[in-house]
Amino acid sequence: MIRRQHVGYPLHVTRGFYLDSGRPDLLTLYLQSASGGLYAGDRLQFDISVSEGAALCVTTQASTVVHNGRGIGSLQRQIIDVGAGALCALVCDPYVLFPGAQLAVRTIASVAEDGVLIFIDGLTCHDPTQRGGLFASYASSLQVVRPDGRLLLSDVGELPGTSVGEAGGPLGGYAAAATVTIIGPSFRLPDPRALEQGVSDTGCLAGASAAPNDAGLVMRMLAHGGGELMRGLEAAFHLAGSAAAGTALARRRK
Repeated sequence: MIRRQHVGYPLHVTRGFYLDSGRPDLLTLYLQSASGGLYAGDRLQFDISVSEGAALCVTTQASTVVHNGRGIGSLQRQIIDVGAGALCALVCDPYVLFPGAQLAVRTIASVAEDGVLIFIDGLTCHDPTQRGGLFASYASSLQVVRPDGRLLLSDVGELPGTSVGEAGGPLGGYAAAATVTIIGPSFRLPDPRALEQGVSDTGCLAGASAAPNDAGLVMRMLAHGGGELMRGLEAAFHLAGSAAAGTALARRRK
């Protein structure tokens, strides 16, 4: 249940949905944007706290458009706390980076020893004028700690728009990318080979490996476009979420 919430413009949270017959306690919330995307100068933050034994999935209603950063860019901060035995999935559709977009996403997550965090972060580029315009930059940082402050994982990177389409660039010529981070005990993790295969079957290129400090799994994904990436992310969430919840999960329709 939602006990208390405070949401300011430009975000809106829907009522709660209970979609999974095998886990009737798993609450799904759709995070919606009322502004048409992220604009130059936007500084947004939201916090998620999942108490002991609770289960929550937060997802977006669609991809978020990131407009021209005009030299000052957009910033989104996310603070996540996952209690003992809890399950938290933050599954955002890929950011759509318009020409000139400059976005930084900074996430700090505290996860209890037997808690599970599924965190999905991705991007795709799009030029509505079809003139070959590219985004300026996309920077992301994820730090995962234990409740006592011990660092488990730090994943920091920045991608310049000029690297998109380069055969030898960081995306290898692809136009969309995502990272799936799964933090949790081994018995609540998906099989990495099955995870890779399930995502690869959608047409994406995927590779999964163990996270540092036996924290869980991390998977990188590449796709030719946003639609293909979305299908891969849906497959990844289904496999990871089902393993964490202990039962097959329903599709989160958008």
